[in-house]
Amino acid sequence: MKVAVYGFGNQTYYRNVLKVSENLGGEPPYGGSRMALEFAEAGHEVFLSDPRMDTIKPEFKQKLLDAGVKLTTDDVEAAEGADVAVLFTPFRSGLTVKVAEKIIPNLGNDAVIATTCTMPVLVLETSVKNVLFMEDREDIGFSTLHPAAIPGTPQHTHYFIATNELLEEEIVKPHQIEKLKKLAEDTGKKAYLIPAELISPIGDMGVVATASAAISALEYYAVSKSVLKTTKAMTEFQLAQAFQVVSSIIAKYGIEGLVKFLNAEALKKSLKSMLFDEKIQKVSFAAMKSLENISDIEGVIGSFDDMASKFEPKEKTFLSAPSPMLISYMEELAGEDVTRGIVREALKKLYHGEND
Repeated sequence: MKVAVYGFGNQTYYRNVLKVSENLGGEPPYGGSRMALEFAEAGHEVFLSDPRMDTIKPEFKQKLLDAGVKLTTDDVEAAEGADVAVLFTPFRSGLTVKVAEKIIPNLGNDAVIATTCTMPVLVLETSVKNVLFMEDREDIGFSTLHPAAIPGTPQHTHYFIATNELLEEEIVKPHQIEKLKKLAEDTGKKAYLIPAELISPIGDMGVVATASAAISALEYYAVSKSVLKTTKAMTEFQLAQAFQVVSSIIAKYGIEGLVKFLNAEALKKSLKSMLFDEKIQKVSFAAMKSLENISDIEGVIGSFDDMASKFEPKEKTFLSAPSPMLISYMEELAGEDVTRGIVREALKKLYHGEND
């Protein structure tokens, strides 16, 4: 396969900020350049395009050249006839969209564009289709080759590939998913097929919250079933409500809003009344311990009082309705097409507003 990788990876950030070699191991170059190197070592024809190629250390570039990677600053040259285009572009979503718009006309037949850790594939797919007329390139698929780790470190043993499973409209065809799966496995990596909407929550840094939330949900369901004897429907609603409210507060009011609105003492007292079985409720008991030692967290992020004082009131909103419930109600009122358009535009605005 011909593979075009976009984005060398910020080696200064990996080296000086994250201190990857010391903390995680491996050796530079890291990021998109390491992905390109491994694809080439697996026998594929690989181009790596980056507009700042001239600023990259010569020894890093030489490693890629020795592996057979062709280096360029010309995005179109890299895309010409490519079977797979991998976007390891900066987090500025507008830039990623511009790269995709530029290369799409030049990709090979049935090519697939794969985002990584810098932009959700659903945002890219929606953004591109809002700008380009895709009638001539309906063969192009959109998925991911999300490393869910820093490429070049021992932790990078896998790729997350986005599927259509939870989507109403297909964004990638089965044979294109198989193409990405083969590319991942050719490098010795495990390929995980994951619904597109879950790629970012599971693969990005927020996985620390996703994992805790998922396990706490299962814990609560176990306690609800064995101790509280509540119905499954009631348990699911309470879980959805809790997660929806917390996520909505953060999305609308930020961490400062979360600190201002959440009363740690009240939270601790309420949680204490729901601790029944330490063997089952490991996350819940750990949460209680964290609440009892919350000053440790405060010591790292700063005074909670100072954070709360920086909170800026905004227009009030409704936080307690789980989003699928709200979407279903919108569909009843305005129809599926209108609702789908509103949701997509809102998602695009959220990511563009944060990253441009």
